[in-house]
Amino acid sequence: MKQNLYFWSLSLMMGIISLTASGKQSPTTAPPTTVTGLRCEYAVNPIGMDIADPQLSWRLESSARDVRQTAYQIVVTRAAEDGSTEEVWNTGKVTSPLATAIPYAGAALESRGHYDWRVKVWTNDGAESAWSESAFFEMALMKESDWLHEWIAYAPGNPGRIIYFKGTFCPPQAVSRARLYLSGIGYNEMTINGRKVGDHVLDPVQSNYSKRIYYSTYDVTEYLGKENVLLVAVAPGWYGMPRLRMQMEVTCTDGSKHILTAGHLRAVATGPTMYSTIFDGEIYDARLESEALHQPYVPSGLMDRVWGLAHNADSPGGHMVSQKCEPIKVVDSLIPQKITEPQAGVYVFDTEQNLAGWAQIQVQGKRGDTLRLRFAETLYANGLVNQENLRNAKAMDTYICKGEGVECWEPRFTYHGFRYVQVEGLRQKPQVGMLRVKWVRNAVEPTGTFTCSNELLNRIHHMIVSTEASNLHGVPTDCPQRDERMGWLNDLTVRIEQALYNFDFSRFYAKFLDDVSDTQDPDGTITCVAPYRFGARPADPVSASYLLLAWKSYEFYGNRSILRDHYAGMRAWVDFLASRTENGIVNYSYYGDWSPPTAFAMSPESAVSKDTPGKLMSTGYLYYCASMIAQMAAVLGNSSDSQTYRQLADRTAEAFNREWWNEEQGGYATNNQAANAFALFLGVVSEDRIPRVVKNLAEDVKRHDNHLTTGNLCTKYLLEMLTRYGEKETAYRLATQTTYPSGGYMLENGATTLWERWEYATGDAMNSHNHPMMGSVDSWFYKYLLGIMPDVEQPAFAHFTLQPYVVEDLTFARGTYQTVKGVIRSDWSKTNGQLTWQVSIPANTTATLYVPTRNSASLRESGRSARKAPGLTFLREEGEWTLFEAG
Repeated sequence: MKQNLYFWSLSLMMGIISLTASGKQSPTTAPPTTVTGLRCEYAVNPIGMDIADPQLSWRLESSARDVRQTAYQIVVTRAAEDGSTEEVWNTGKVTSPLATAIPYAGAALESRGHYDWRVKVWTNDGAESAWSESAFFEMALMKESDWLHEWIAYAPGNPGRIIYFKGTFCPPQAVSRARLYLSGIGYNEMTINGRKVGDHVLDPVQSNYSKRIYYSTYDVTEYLGKENVLLVAVAPGWYGMPRLRMQMEVTCTDGSKHILTAGHLRAVATGPTMYSTIFDGEIYDARLESEALHQPYVPSGLMDRVWGLAHNADSPGGHMVSQKCEPIKVVDSLIPQKITEPQAGVYVFDTEQNLAGWAQIQVQGKRGDTLRLRFAETLYANGLVNQENLRNAKAMDTYICKGEGVECWEPRFTYHGFRYVQVEGLRQKPQVGMLRVKWVRNAVEPTGTFTCSNELLNRIHHMIVSTEASNLHGVPTDCPQRDERMGWLNDLTVRIEQALYNFDFSRFYAKFLDDVSDTQDPDGTITCVAPYRFGARPADPVSASYLLLAWKSYEFYGNRSILRDHYAGMRAWVDFLASRTENGIVNYSYYGDWSPPTAFAMSPESAVSKDTPGKLMSTGYLYYCASMIAQMAAVLGNSSDSQTYRQLADRTAEAFNREWWNEEQGGYATNNQAANAFALFLGVVSEDRIPRVVKNLAEDVKRHDNHLTTGNLCTKYLLEMLTRYGEKETAYRLATQTTYPSGGYMLENGATTLWERWEYATGDAMNSHNHPMMGSVDSWFYKYLLGIMPDVEQPAFAHFTLQPYVVEDLTFARGTYQTVKGVIRSDWSKTNGQLTWQVSIPANTTATLYVPTRNSASLRESGRSARKAPGLTFLREEGEWTLFEAG
């Protein structure tokens, strides 16, 4: 990838930096700039769009320095019925640096319409680029009236069974185009002539079905022949009673059009899957397999011994919405190499990695042999799986053999969180390869890399990324294994940033924000969990994730539409919190800084902090949310609201200080780590008080032998504030602990993913061993060790900061972050007293570089003064840093 690249060499002893640049250009001929990476709503060539003004984005690539877009032109066309091409939007030359999230503003987009688009740009050197390669987007069914049939179901179906809906379609001519719009809830899978359509699993993603129901769009042109058996398996999933709505629209080579609906799939039957639930697993009887399931069949009456007749069913209530987030898929697999036999005939497979997914088995048995696969995160001392922490979830798949050679099977509509698979019922000892484990999650792309000279930090990073990846199943879940798997908003508040650095959540978070919005009542209250299945209403005020999902999507991806669409709801939540204040203090709290080490909790059984007042956390988050909504209002041009909520934030900060500042101690509330770190993070500490608060914060960490006392929220603020206010070595010592409580302690005790609590426990309580809420340290790796920070004033990394904090113990830290503009790289290393910093800055961006030296006059690039280097602008010396602007 062509990018602007700089190499920095710093002498720590002399404070001298030598700069050498790659990608040099001739003074007379600039390398061409390429427009690439075209995306619609952050997706590449999506089909199934139902947004009236989808956002268009692209990026620039160039080997030259300081390449910036000054203008752009977008042209969108559509193929007309007669085969001609009509232009539906031509922006002309628009003077603007924007290349991300530009809303479509042409002629009204039509259902099923296929649109091609391309872009060219002008750059700051006066050059005009070539047109980009063409991209496309295709609209789905944009109006409810586009759906020609309602839902169907089969009431006599047995609870827990998968229901199969079948029909036959014989087109009069060869098919030239076919689109399938499919929603079977809870989960569905369609086959055409026995071939599975697409590669989605656990589809569609869950929602509040009374508010919003997702459907997927498929191009099925290549699936159709002369005679086609359409079979849709629908499992209970998160809904309970299988229901189907679908529409297939087919165009033949003779120009004829045909629409098939769920009404054409009236034949229904059950099959070999006897039972399927998310928490308990699946029971599959291979003796019931029948080729007739995929053969043509037309019911001759209401029912026979195998097939029944589906009936029309009431709608679940929600409106149909095209599923735009990445689908859940099988993203990887592994074959466990470790097999033990802790009990005669009982075998335990160790994946050596806690994960979310399922197991595929290959077995040769006699007819009726029953295999049971039990899934767990831990083992008892005797080597058998320990499922106590799964609570009511059985987490067991059962397979009954048909007795015909080697049989291969895996579940289709459940998933488990596990490290160990216990297999019972085998006739002979298993061999390596009999069982293959499959990773299953939303197929979001990785975006970040991090590594450093401290292998412990590398392992912590891997542990956190693995934990996040295990909890992406339509919503950002709290855990993948027990009878919960919910989208907890309080956990997400500090989880969002580390997730954004590691994965592309431009589409996933937009979907989940809709889930949160769907929980909102007219009084502005939201719930602790989205979609709302259990928990409290109103949510704990720490659920700032409602606003952060939108604000960080704007900051990282430039998504302005998400602010516009959710502004009223987010403002209503802030208004509700303000209505719950007494003398400026929010008057309720459930969780606060949840789950500190047990010595700092209310009791060993409780996860509520005894030292950090819940109302302090609630009031602080009101301040945080009021500040965010004020900023959002300003972005949206609502100056009145911006002023109103800035004033609310100021009043809340005043109340916060009045209630909890302790002048004698020089800190907040009990003067503990959480309260002081949180106050510093919020920015409510006056300049004259900051030194005392920082001193108390650092001393408290040292007093606890460089260990934390914080819970899921304030751990993030603790590390960041220590670093920001001159205690980077204290933060580093805290992050690299291997004794309790710490991430290193988890690793020392066999963890491969984060625990729910700092303590190791396996009983029927808060004992998940795959819980991302403690993973905020990973954003510290990116933001402070690598120094990569976005700038919300210039979102989507149009401008960003590079400010690495070089700690004594590390000899190197390197990493990358794939932004919507291109890859940022920060790579520093120390050798023989010299520090080398390599930085990559994408085209069409600028960065403020904080170079760790006061001696700016000695900075050199290629033997010349850095102040005179092309593409570098000296800004100022600031404390221990020298600042440059680079592009």
